[in-house]
Amino acid sequence: MRRNLSGRFPWGVRMVLLCGAGLLVGCGGPARPAVAPVQGKITCGGQPVPEGVVTFYPKEGRSASGRIQPDGAYRLTTFEPGDGALLGEHKVTIEAVQFTGGGPQPKSIEDEIRLAKEKKPAANQPPKAQWLVPPRYAKRETTPLTFEVRPGQNTANFDLPRQ
Repeated sequence: MRRNLSGRFPWGVRMVLLCGAGLLVGCGGPARPAVAPVQGKITCGGQPVPEGVVTFYPKEGRSASGRIQPDGAYRLTTFEPGDGALLGEHKVTIEAVQFTGGGPQPKSIEDEIRLAKEKKPAANQPPKAQWLVPPRYAKRETTPLTFEVRPGQNTANFDLPRQ
């Protein structure tokens, strides 16, 4: 004798069971490509580059980037903080620019006179960009830097010439 289970369970319970079965079948989504941890130090003329961004561009797939710390150290992120970069060959860019100028904003005429006497730049002057590394390293089209990310821990140190 065959029984119809639809009468046995209330409508809400049947929906929960169906949804649960659907989730089990469709779990996981697309798999992420393999990544490996990458860290290193950026120096220019032997001195640490104190700020900026390092980016690794693979031939295919998502790029990885990391913020340069005051001691020149960085750690790459692709999907989650510090997870590294995709395996394989990468073009590497380093964008490190420091902005100076633009001066303090005068709050009164006395401030304006004092700043003029101190020969500080006026607030309405645009800040000036100072490249901490030669600008050719900041673009994919002009950077000569490459690095191959392999399984396991990777250390990618770059000492750039002052030029």
